[in-house]
Amino acid sequence: MTTAWSLPVRAIAFALWFSWQVVVTSVRVSALIVTPGRQPRPGIVRVPTGTLSDAELTLLVALITITPDTLVVAIDREAKVMHVHGMFVDGDPEAFRSSVRAMERRMLQGIRVRPLRSEDEQ
Repeated sequence: MTTAWSLPVRAIAFALWFSWQVVVTSVRVSALIVTPGRQPRPGIVRVPTGTLSDAELTLLVALITITPDTLVVAIDREAKVMHVHGMFVDGDPEAFRSSVRAMERRMLQGIRVRPLRSEDEQ
């Protein structure tokens, strides 16, 4: 379902998915706050940005920053990377990087008229 006619459906599906992610991460952060002795395992992870347009990168950064447990701390457009702080990196930066890239893929699926197929991604 990647035609121009499906764009409204894909955009709504992404908005619903992202809203759910905000709820899940809010509960996770709240549980951390109210549970005595529990400590987060934060980290800053370098995430490639690929071939995003300025508008797409701006939207991705806003979405990452809105999510309660993440924050973009730096962007290097020349090197095509961003540095993302996560509260729950837990010593596994690859899994965290993968979750950020999954959000990027879902966002592009929801906003591009003709999103990239998975074999076209970098």
